[in-house]
Amino acid sequence: MAPARDNREMSRTSRTTWLLVTVAVALLPGAGLSQRRASAGSGNHPAATSRVVAIGDLHADIGVTRQAFRLAGATDRNDAWIGGPLTIVQLGDLIGRSDDEREVLDFVFDIRERAKSAGGTVHVLIGNHEVFGGRVDNQAVGRNPFPGFEAVPGLNLADPRLRILPMHQRARGAAFMAGGPYARRLAEFPAVLRIGETIFAHGGVVPRWARYGIDKINAEVSQWLMGRTPEPDSSRGVDDGDRVMWTRQFSAAVDERDCALLEESLAILGARRMVVAHTVHETITPRCGDKVWAVDVGMSRAYGGRIELLNIIDDTVLSVLRP
Repeated sequence: MAPARDNREMSRTSRTTWLLVTVAVALLPGAGLSQRRASAGSGNHPAATSRVVAIGDLHADIGVTRQAFRLAGATDRNDAWIGGPLTIVQLGDLIGRSDDEREVLDFVFDIRERAKSAGGTVHVLIGNHEVFGGRVDNQAVGRNPFPGFEAVPGLNLADPRLRILPMHQRARGAAFMAGGPYARRLAEFPAVLRIGETIFAHGGVVPRWARYGIDKINAEVSQWLMGRTPEPDSSRGVDDGDRVMWTRQFSAAVDERDCALLEESLAILGARRMVVAHTVHETITPRCGDKVWAVDVGMSRAYGGRIELLNIIDDTVLSVLRP
């Protein structure tokens, strides 16, 4: 997550203490939609559930992470799962920018298991900061997250990839580098997720990657993080590239051309809408006739933003939640 560049402006909307804006989303005709879905070649389609809550970038802030899960109705103040069949989708960038990286990761790994045992689901996506970690790139971290990783079991501090880092940063590097203990856990997460007719991605899915296929992207990124293959083309690049963790095509200074590209991607994937993060907004912002929703509101203390979540009911009615 980072502020938009190249004159891509931040969306601004006045703040209220509680906002529940219900957006009636027009249903697409049934004929043809299932056919497009079948031909899209994009797997990873969990069945739509009655309620899905999307959470944007959390950036290593454990306090904000707990508040977000409580606002979603997923957990109580003791971190017990109370959401029943609720589905949470966190859109990546769990790490970076602040210092609570290990606490946030361990919280998410734990709550995924608690949710599963209680009939709920927690999905987490791969963001660009998880990609930084896999590359042994400690840029854009907090002031000092490094001590939190010194006691992680299974670190290979002799790996030659770590030589580029100062000694005090090598434990973190070893934890997140492809094949490291935390990278192997992150490899469980997809880069792109589809639930019902909604596509979730940290940056977005432009047409060429929609044609390439969700399954292929997810498999390649997972194999890389497991340490089995080199970094794939599907995750390469840096800020404002077109990969699914990096693009800002649908989240900053979106114009008619961007909306046309979005329509093309959705047609390829046989989907109705896309939910993205990565670019900080003042408030959760729909664009292109509500076909894309930008949910990164800078919640982490690194940005000082507010907590907002996107609530999706029956895959057709969307609302914005604030505390």
